[in-house]
Amino acid sequence: MQLSLTLGTTDLEMTYDFYRQIPGLSVSWLSRSTDAGTSLMLCANNFKIVFLPLNTLEQQHPVLFQHLSRTSLGAGMTLEFECPELDPIYLAARRNNWPILYELDDREHLRRELWLQDPNGYLIAMNEEPPPVP
Repeated sequence: MQLSLTLGTTDLEMTYDFYRQIPGLSVSWLSRSTDAGTSLMLCANNFKIVFLPLNTLEQQHPVLFQHLSRTSLGAGMTLEFECPELDPIYLAARRNNWPILYELDDREHLRRELWLQDPNGYLIAMNEEPPPVP
């Protein structure tokens, strides 16, 4: 089973730059034009996230958009990614002057976390899990 999400974005270019530069995810343009078909897609082994401009979402789902406009994008949502190593992501965030919301080094559980917020307000939790015990 694969998870697919469609999320609204206020700025496709900034969203593209963030996901490519900071967590280093594979980001591709589904359509690279100025019409309503322009969108981005993040893909990995078991998930796909499509970012659509807010005006496109409003055209496709006007009733839903009435509810979306009442809160900020990403309110109550956390996108959590497991990654093999947090240091490169941490350095990329610092190099690109991206604010780090929360940094945790949980020695008891041998787990590290790095929390960021993407340009649209979605909370991003990057987790470095401990290596498996033999």
